[in-house]
Amino acid sequence: MKTFLRKLKLSLLAMLCGWIACNIAWWLGALPTSTSSMPIAIREIIAVAVYTALVVLTAWLVVFLPVDLCVSDNSRLRKPSTAALCGFLSAFAIVAVVFSYIAWFEIIQHGFLKGVWRTLDKSALPYALGTCATGTVAALVRACMNKQQP
Repeated sequence: MKTFLRKLKLSLLAMLCGWIACNIAWWLGALPTSTSSMPIAIREIIAVAVYTALVVLTAWLVVFLPVDLCVSDNSRLRKPSTAALCGFLSAFAIVAVVFSYIAWFEIIQHGFLKGVWRTLDKSALPYALGTCATGTVAALVRACMNKQQP
């Protein structure tokens, strides 16, 4: 039970760092694609923070926590570079699946080239950056936390 609670606490803290990275990456991706010249409202920042918090919390419960509980503390997957790469690849896979699903319907309606272009034109950059940043940072931070434990 002590190991479970320790891993629960460490993975939640690592995912919190991933959430912060997600918000930074999301806004870095969203600002260049913004069509308005108006300053960003506080309500937009709060809305993005709440939305990403719900998504990251779900990802923590469904993906990150179960993996963290299954991987032993002395596994090669706990090396920071390996963990960061695995976090990035798993997040990228989620992004690829979601946007492939969206692209499928666009391709059916508009043909292949126009459908792919319309999918990529839906401001996908912030979501892809945020997701990949979350996976990479959370896995890296969790691996570094593991090295600090006796």
